This record gives sequence, structure tokens and C-alpha cells, in this order.
Amino acid sequence: MADIADFSIVIYQRRPGCWRAAITPNRRAGIVVRGDKVRSVVTPDDYATESDAQLAAQKLIVSVQPTAPSASF
Repeated sequence: MADIADFSIVIYQRRPGCWRAAITPNRRAGIVVRGDKVRSVVTPDDYATESDAQLAAQKLIVSVQPTAPSASF
């Protein structure tokens, strides 16, 4: 289980009534996917409110299993 304090959450509105959250680790590591470095993850669904998007992001962080430092999130 990952610690929420290790991540930054940015909530943004895609269009009226559609909110998402971008989750970024506080450290500068990222995983490499086909040569590109992944630095953040976005919640997969739109939410009706900012607070719903925040809660979804927190649940996503908590569900992450920590791995080796070079291969995490």
C-alpha cells in the first residue's frame, strides 16, 4: 500500500461537470515505457465534483503496491 503523502494530486476540470485527478510521485523517478518516462497517472473516469475526483485519486494511490525504487509508479 502506497502512502498518500508521497504523491501530489492535481484536480482539473476537463469540461463542465467532468473532473479528473493527475497523480504524481513527489520524487523525480518514473517508469520507462517504450523510451518515454511516465511521471504521472490520471484517474481513468470523469467525476461530477472535485471532491469525487480527489477521493478517486486517493483510492488509486492507496491501491498501488510499492515496487523497487527504479520501477515504481
